[in-house]
Amino acid sequence: MAADLNKTRMRDTRLLVLLLLLAVVFTQPVLYGWPYQLLRLLGYFLLVICAIGRMYSTAFIGGVKNEKLVTVGPYAMCRNPLYFFSLLGATGLGLLWGELVPTLILGFGFYVVYNGLIGREEGFLAEKFGADFTAFKKNTPRLWPDIKRYNAPDELLFQPRYFNMSVRDAVWWFVPAPVFELAAYLHHAHILPTVFKLL
Repeated sequence: MAADLNKTRMRDTRLLVLLLLLAVVFTQPVLYGWPYQLLRLLGYFLLVICAIGRMYSTAFIGGVKNEKLVTVGPYAMCRNPLYFFSLLGATGLGLLWGELVPTLILGFGFYVVYNGLIGREEGFLAEKFGADFTAFKKNTPRLWPDIKRYNAPDELLFQPRYFNMSVRDAVWWFVPAPVFELAAYLHHAHILPTVFKLL
């Protein structure tokens, strides 16, 4: 199921990241000083929330995805917490460069990609889980969490293999950071050309 529903997600995600990297190579932020540093700090903060949130969500769904309808923990707050945290991560990557325009483009692009994927997955879940999924869909927000709805069982079956995979996945969210730092240095040293500046 996952392969069929996700066949375009990775391609679209790579395209969005490529666009961000092109922005990093050919543009230079117009903000300097504390506004620029504040945007970057917020970017790092969102990346940390993304990594932790995705690992936490995986602890609840790892090994049972597509076999069991998970409605507790982060899945009590919204139906798609993994995608919500990915959206935060994408926004964080944009902010890490210190520009608002690429951040908005990247965040909106990820929202469009994941929104389409969510629709396809929900069709599968409705067919597989019927009335249980219909009730879950009716009572639980699609993407934006409602923190008041959080509830978790006292015990949870934990499968380290899936959690380990989520930790490796989380590391990848931070890989662009040194690339951005190097690009910023090369722009300031006038080694990389600044084709245009963006806010």
